[in-house]
Amino acid sequence: MKEKELRLALVCYGGVSLVLYMHGVIEEILKLSRASKAYHSIPAHQADRGFDAVNGDDGRPHDTEAVYFALLQSIGHTLSLRVIVDSIAGASAGGISGIVLARALAHDLSIDHLRDLWLEEADILRLLAASHRPRPWSKWFLRPVLWALFRLRRLGPSIDRELEDKLSMFFRSRWFEPPFDGDRFLELLHDALSAMRAPGKKRSSLLPPGHALDLAVSITDFFGYRRNVKINTPSMISEREHGLIWTFRYRDWLYQSSDLDDGNVPGLALAARATSSFPGAFAPVQLSSLERLLAKRGLNWPSRQKFIAANFKEHINAGADPQATPLFDGSIVNNKPFSSVLNMIRERPAYRDVDRRLVYIEPDPEEAATEPDGHVPSFIGTLEAALLGIPLRGPIYGALAQVHDFNETTGRVRAVLTAAYPELSGLVATVTERLPPSGDANRTVEYWRETANALAAKGAGYAFQVYARLKTFSIIDSLVDLTCDLGEIDRTSPIRSRLADEMRMWANRRGAIAPEGSLSMADGSQPPQWVNFLINFDIEFRRRRLSFVVRGLNLLYSQLNETNFQQVKPDHVDDLKSRFQTPLSRLRSPHLGDFASVDLRARIAALATRLASNGDGNADAVVAERDSVNREIDDLMDQLHQELDLGSIDRIVDAIVASSLDGDVPAALRHEVLTYYIGFPFWDAWTFPISEWRAVEEHREIRVDRISPDDAVLLRNEASATRLKGAEFRHFAGFLSRSRREHDYLWGRLHGAERLIDIVCNAAAIENALGKTDCRALKRAAFLAILDAEENHLLDKDLLATVRSEVSKL
Repeated sequence: MKEKELRLALVCYGGVSLVLYMHGVIEEILKLSRASKAYHSIPAHQADRGFDAVNGDDGRPHDTEAVYFALLQSIGHTLSLRVIVDSIAGASAGGISGIVLARALAHDLSIDHLRDLWLEEADILRLLAASHRPRPWSKWFLRPVLWALFRLRRLGPSIDRELEDKLSMFFRSRWFEPPFDGDRFLELLHDALSAMRAPGKKRSSLLPPGHALDLAVSITDFFGYRRNVKINTPSMISEREHGLIWTFRYRDWLYQSSDLDDGNVPGLALAARATSSFPGAFAPVQLSSLERLLAKRGLNWPSRQKFIAANFKEHINAGADPQATPLFDGSIVNNKPFSSVLNMIRERPAYRDVDRRLVYIEPDPEEAATEPDGHVPSFIGTLEAALLGIPLRGPIYGALAQVHDFNETTGRVRAVLTAAYPELSGLVATVTERLPPSGDANRTVEYWRETANALAAKGAGYAFQVYARLKTFSIIDSLVDLTCDLGEIDRTSPIRSRLADEMRMWANRRGAIAPEGSLSMADGSQPPQWVNFLINFDIEFRRRRLSFVVRGLNLLYSQLNETNFQQVKPDHVDDLKSRFQTPLSRLRSPHLGDFASVDLRARIAALATRLASNGDGNADAVVAERDSVNREIDDLMDQLHQELDLGSIDRIVDAIVASSLDGDVPAALRHEVLTYYIGFPFWDAWTFPISEWRAVEEHREIRVDRISPDDAVLLRNEASATRLKGAEFRHFAGFLSRSRREHDYLWGRLHGAERLIDIVCNAAAIENALGKTDCRALKRAAFLAILDAEENHLLDKDLLATVRSEVSKL
């Protein structure tokens, strides 16, 4: 049976009190992920078991998990679909939701307690700082004004007594200072994230082994940090950057590494508090606020230094104190962080055939634009739009256009590869016929690889001159950036520019730049210096080659029903792809520096210090200093070459390819692997000059789906699209009424369930695997499961009764 991964990348918008709606949605995403894990743990002979039987009693309440499990079972007669969330980005309230979901997914944690936290604690009476609450006679003159506004419905159409009391208290509280208690909110977030617990003591995750999860949180730096930019005159200028993206990662490859575990809760709590510090409501937060909380509680923070180094790197480089940096709402500069998710997707490997989805949660979709009617906006209206309206309604056209361009590029690359495949296959046949497979399969593959490199150079003729030089300059730039990362050098600093100059001079001394004229890959028994340079330092060529092989194997999934590939099973393809992932992961992330010794890092840091000093002296001293720096660069690059050890990666990959020569591997699969691996030098010489094609990792488009009240069409609130009650008062109404919070939370779950079933069914329909699956009946079952589960937690029984009545009509 064919296997496929439904990969979800999530973007969570800001929305102040609409965090309740988003919490309902992410709860369903978590339940779908849990159902997927349970479904894929079933042995083939037990495929008819239900979720409860497979999952067992883990001490946690379950409801819609069983519905999602049944959906995957129904599809599973034709398609084994695995649902994986691998990328999350959020801002403001969406940032909190993203943090909660990422931590729960990475370590299979419960978030049930957070429902009660939001319903109880997200209340204006609990959020108001004690010192800011009004006394009975505070601002007594406002009472008749507010009374009149309430009676005339000037503050909204659905004002009830609870709203009247809380609005009165809010308007009569102390002004010109943030009314909400930021320190208490930080405590609530820290405690809520700490209380997320897994069932039992066994370490678990909702991500399969070998998978990764990235989280990006948008934050605004009040003062900003300095960035240097090179221009013509003057040579360097400075600007202020206020936007920050804090990233947290979970990896489970050769070993588990997590920024989302219990030891990282303090950093996650600070990120949640910072990204949601709505201006005017909360004071900006500082790292020192978290330090005070931890000191008061007597808590340790084992990952403190790692957190500061990762998220305050720019401030440290600029000489700013991380402890004193004021941070506030991420939605100010980046309310819809699509770009972060798109960057994550491009670096995300996949073992199986993939359906990639970018899913964004938009609690309050944009209404139809107001057409100009000739009048000029008022003074207050202009200020309101400039400060609050327009900045927070930033369009996503650019981000979606970026996805569209990516999909078009992917389609073009795929079409060109299809057209070029016969010639590529013929060239590979020419190479392999020169030396038939021998007893030493590894050596045979190595010979084929080297022969293909030489034939590609010869066949490209003078075009190879352009290709080789472009590659060389690209490698030098990559080496400069890698050296900066290893030595913790700011890439925007003047030291980076000086280092780049030194590296280019070193490359010239080493003969790394290909000479003009016709090029050959070898001259006699020894390769020329420029070829040695490529062998020693061309990380990107190797990454592109392995990505090309994986892309080629991905194309097989849609061809397995053809006559030529009937002997090839999805498991064969999955196994080969999974084996390529370890060396590919090493090539994708050299900047992490896992290969680098302490000595190499120290030498780079020492060189940076030396380059930072201008150095005065006579001509002889300058020459001596120049010679000394040259020797230091030479020694440093020799050590970098030794520690990178790209030759060992070549041998590992050659061995994987050689294993496909075994008689147990279907001949058609063997042919495909050799075509893409041995044939890559020809393809790279043809396509490398087209820069936009280099970033295409897989021939898979990205489909975009939205979850919002406007998109859940099966279950409507009063026969129209559900308008969230927390959306009133600039999205603050949820803080004023528990009934509003309950309304938005419940509809978040209902909408989340409906849209997730839509997305899963759509993924199955694309593969013609939906069969007799009744998606509408599954949605109804999910709605009833949600209502039954929330009966004991929601106080608004009228709301539950109304929704249950609507469900009964389906």
